[in-house]
Amino acid sequence: MDDDERQVWEFAVGLGLPDATGPGALDGEGIHPVALALEESTHRIRGVNRIPCFTSFGPVTAVDEFAQRAWGDAYDPARVPVECRLAVYVTDDELDELVSAMVEDLGIDEEGYSVVVGRKVAVGLRAISLESPENSFYQHLVGQYRVASVRSRSSK
Repeated sequence: MDDDERQVWEFAVGLGLPDATGPGALDGEGIHPVALALEESTHRIRGVNRIPCFTSFGPVTAVDEFAQRAWGDAYDPARVPVECRLAVYVTDDELDELVSAMVEDLGIDEEGYSVVVGRKVAVGLRAISLESPENSFYQHLVGQYRVASVRSRSSK
């Protein structure tokens, strides 16, 4: 498969305000359970480490940046919504499979209620242009894919 058929995409699962304690807290230890579920969805559709991905958890960046500027010293991170993000390097077919797997794995209905999270979530999807210098961080996904492709071809 040609790399030109692949693209970086980022999912964001908005969870609302951060939890006071535990993995959903801003200072929580470990990986957020929703981030783990997103990664598991990715592994489930093609096998472990077949689709390059990474997850993250934190404040919704645009809201966080605005709040810091608007309220300065009065800024309270606990009042800014958080999200789990998943970035992947996939084909369109893999993306469609991943969307279905995520809906199933998080138990999301058409109104956005997630059985796994226990409340309504907002799920977003955006394409990441690798042409933009500000997105150079995502190039490592392309590198992971190429290394995995070489290993897979050499083991045959």
